[in-house]
Amino acid sequence: MKHNILTFGSLLMMLGGMTFTACMDDNDMPDVEDYIVTSKTSVGAPTTTISEFKDSFSSLFSQTNAFNLVEDDIIIEGVVVANDEGGNLYQTLVLAQSDGINIDPSKCIVLAVKNTFLAPYFAMGQMVRINLKGLYIGCYSKLPKIGQPYFTSSNNLRLGPMLFELCKTNIYLVGAAKDYAAKIKPLVLNEGDEMLTKSTNQNYQNAPMLVTVEGKFADGDDETILAPDELKDAGMGVDRNFKIGNTTITVRTSTQNEVSFLKMPKKKVRLTGILSYYSGWQLQLRSVNDMQIIED
Repeated sequence: MKHNILTFGSLLMMLGGMTFTACMDDNDMPDVEDYIVTSKTSVGAPTTTISEFKDSFSSLFSQTNAFNLVEDDIIIEGVVVANDEGGNLYQTLVLAQSDGINIDPSKCIVLAVKNTFLAPYFAMGQMVRINLKGLYIGCYSKLPKIGQPYFTSSNNLRLGPMLFELCKTNIYLVGAAKDYAAKIKPLVLNEGDEMLTKSTNQNYQNAPMLVTVEGKFADGDDETILAPDELKDAGMGVDRNFKIGNTTITVRTSTQNEVSFLKMPKKKVRLTGILSYYSGWQLQLRSVNDMQIIED
């Protein structure tokens, strides 16, 4: 199927007549009726799966920073396997592919929505159906995302969260969160797993994923917290090295949320979270419950 999308060049022409703020951190909460912020009627039947959708736009998602406006009725659906309830995934939902019975934690996509707290509207286990017509799709370092472009404070054009109001026209909730919540099972990646060690796996198709890994923090001392504010970088986060056998990945944590105050244990721990690929594999915990000490 041929998809009609606007190119980056065309987008820049459109942006000339539009006003973008330098920051997407607007705290305004739109008024909602009966606690429903999504469409009350169906946005159409799914036309493709998350995995097939990624493959259809492989040339876009293989870039390091690119996005396009979708002009066709491309409809995907997925189950919420991560939201912002723990504060570490700001304005971010992660949807996993599902056949209506099982959930595949290895086939996911980011849905970025501009709102200070999404969890009440998009609970863990909620099936979400999205008509992508009129929305932007793209990536930042091989991380496929649905969102909207904006100018950063450094005047760089990036794909950020879509407007909250677009949930009313483009997103429909299927069933109830309780129908799928118990079926969310992370992909377990063990020491030496090729998903972590083989470079050919570091691609858009394998990012993001909901995973569980076991290992030790390089700086674990039972005292130091994951993300002290004084160590934050320009992205308002802190990176910690985490060793899974001989493989090291980054645990990325935003500052000033409940996850950021978790202390790094000396002992071996089990971590569950969203694994993405930037310059290397990066794991983000969803909540404080995503770290468990393993007794030796």
